[in-house]
Parts: sequence; structure tokens; C-alpha cells
Amino acid sequence: MKKVLATMAALGSLAAAGTALAGIPAGTGVNGSLHDMTLVVDDTADSMGRVCVYCHTPHHAVVTDGSANLPLWNHALTPDDQFTAYTWATPNNSNDGEFDIVDPLAGPSRLCMSCHDGSIAVDEHGSAFASAGSGRIAGSAGLIGNLGTTADGIGRANLTKDLSNTHPIGFDYNAIAAFRNSKSANGDPTTGDTEIITSSNGYAKDYAVSTTPGLYNTVDRFDAGSNKTIADNLYGGNIMTCATCHEVHNKENITQDNYTNGPANRPDGLGGSQSAPNYFLYARQTQSLICLSCHVK
Repeated sequence: MKKVLATMAALGSLAAAGTALAGIPAGTGVNGSLHDMTLVVDDTADSMGRVCVYCHTPHHAVVTDGSANLPLWNHALTPDDQFTAYTWATPNNSNDGEFDIVDPLAGPSRLCMSCHDGSIAVDEHGSAFASAGSGRIAGSAGLIGNLGTTADGIGRANLTKDLSNTHPIGFDYNAIAAFRNSKSANGDPTTGDTEIITSSNGYAKDYAVSTTPGLYNTVDRFDAGSNKTIADNLYGGNIMTCATCHEVHNKENITQDNYTNGPANRPDGLGGSQSAPNYFLYARQTQSLICLSCHVK
């Protein structure tokens, strides 16, 4: 059963867990991470205190949407027709509609949005969803785990069903990259790309500022031979999804830098210098390296 999330959760009850969650190291696994619901929901939400069960089950999984991309799913799915897709701000960015988004929830994004749409209790799970979930994690406040209480602002985890104001997903990354690159000049000297990095490249790990007029800054990338490339994280090898940027099990994501200027009087205890939440990203937010992984800017 669906359950509308509470609009606000008591900060006092989440502050202790939230502060601990903020500093969970990247690459340490799902237990203890921002996707470990046992740390932020009522301790009776799952009688055995399991972590994986909020999303997966070995038996009686959801198989009703006709999709092959349901990895033993154990969580209610929001109907596709309730979502609004992103529309390109400049029509020519999608070649006047040729590359418009047909299915914004293609691939694993459909699963991500079963929690992040702000309308289903994230702790809902169980055979036929008999365990309806407590719904104690705030939807409109975005307090899923601790994502909504960090210095990045309230509501980041609650994406809602309106995806028109969120980074586009569900489009053919390779097709758009080829089209956009054919229209521009002066790009990354290491890849030859001018607008969108071709998917055979790795994610950005650093950059060097160019002092030569007309020569784009050099972006240093993780070795594609021993690390995942952008293509490795495209659904079907070409579709951009949530999982193109986020590694949801906290196994392969990158360690973020520390915050050094957080307000000292934050009510959730996250002020001052602290470890930055990694948001399960494949590249750092510092220097916008996650953005420069794909965008030539």
C-alpha cells in the first residue's frame, strides 16, 4: 500500500543518526550508509533488522511492470504516468525533438524513484507490501537518511514526481553526445570532445587550468582500463539513468572533500568542518568534477 510521507520528521530524533550518516566513508558498503534504512526508521519496521530487504527480497518480488530490470524488487513502484519528464531548455539541444525523452524512468531510475518520489514510505517492504512502512522519514523535507539536512539544502532526496527541474535521465547519451559534439569546436584536448564527453571515457578526478588562449582546461580522468567508464553505467549501453552518476550501494563511489565553512549553529549538528556526504557519486562535487565527467565546460 502506498503511504504519503510525513511532511516533516522530528529533527531531534534524526539528528543523532543524521550526524553519523554524514561521515560514512565512501566505498564501505550499504550497511551504515545513507541507504541503510535501519538507522533512520522505527526499529520495528523490519522485525529482523535487515538492510537489503527494503529494496530486495529473495522470494515474492515485484514482477508486475513488464520490465526485465527488477532485481528481486521488494518495494512499491509509482505508476509511470504520474511523472513529468525533463524538457530541453533549448530545443536544438535535442535536435528539435529527435532526442526527446521517451521514458524518463528507463532502467534503474524506475526503482530509484519508488523511494525518491516523495509519496511512498521508504521503509515500506514485504510480501505484497503487507508491511506498509512507518512513513517516518519526511518526504517534503527530504529527510531520507540525512540527504536533506546537509549543507546542500533541504529536499535533495525528495525529487517528487516532477522531473522537469531535475537533471534529465532516460535519454540516449551517446546519440546526444554525437550530435552536440558535431555542432561545436574547441574542446577537451585529451578526448577531442567539444560538448559532451564520449561514454568510453572515465569519470573526472582532477583538472588543470589552461593558460593558453583558446585551449580548454585539461580534465584528468580515472583510467578506463581499471575503473568504470561512463558507458559502463549507461542502461543498455546508451541510456542515462540515476545510476550513471550514483552508485547506490556505497561500494564504488568516491570520497568527497570536507566542508570547512558550515554554520556553527545548525540544529542538526552538521555545522563547521565535517566529512561531506558522498551522495553515492562516482566523482567529487569539489571543482564540479561530477559535472565535468560528462560536460565539456
